[in-house]
Amino acid sequence: MDDPIKRPMEGWYLRDALKKLAEVCAQADSLRYSITEPLTEEDIAAGAEPLEPEAIAEVLEDISRIATSFALDELKATSDEWYAANDKIS
Repeated sequence: MDDPIKRPMEGWYLRDALKKLAEVCAQADSLRYSITEPLTEEDIAAGAEPLEPEAIAEVLEDISRIATSFALDELKATSDEWYAANDKIS
């Protein structure tokens, strides 16, 4: 049966793309939760500490790396195309 949805990716490509996007989503959600939810007494007793700016920067850097990898590896954008797209946002 023909799929009525026209997808830009199928099979392994779709799987890999979804995995990278899920990683970004999970890291962003985790970071958002860590920033907005105060530590409980149980968290502190278990050794949790508030996020330091360096830890936040590391997560954001990882999100940026995954987004770049997605653009270059999954979407097959050239480096010039990717940097031009970023320059238009800045």
